[in-house]
Amino acid sequence: MYATELAVKALEPTPEEERLAEDYVTILGSLSAMEQAVREGAWHRLRDEADELMSAAEEMWAGLPGADDEGVPVRAAHVPSQADGSKIRQLIAVYAQPYALGRVLYPTSLIQDAQLRRAVEEENTEREHAAEHTAVE
Repeated sequence: MYATELAVKALEPTPEEERLAEDYVTILGSLSAMEQAVREGAWHRLRDEADELMSAAEEMWAGLPGADDEGVPVRAAHVPSQADGSKIRQLIAVYAQPYALGRVLYPTSLIQDAQLRRAVEEENTEREHAAEHTAVE
């Protein structure tokens, strides 16, 4: 995973930014798996993936600013976050590339660092070639 390592070096995300991006991509991965299950008519797998989606969403929600250590909403005014939305979107664009939905919603054009964008695009090409090779066998 060269591109993900390069993303951390290039973007220097805070732990909160990295966690938010990872949590969001987990949700995208669940949605992509649900879409695949619907396409295949695999209803049992769809149910399993829906359960995974709910768990991933709850985990992300519990980690958002405005919740206490147990994930319970804090009644005080909005707790501000120092997370950089642009940086998180770029991290998501890197981390979400293995998922069809991720590539549609977060194209590599969102990645501002040219070297990082090239690395992600190269990994996408390698992934596509591997998928074509597997489909031929």
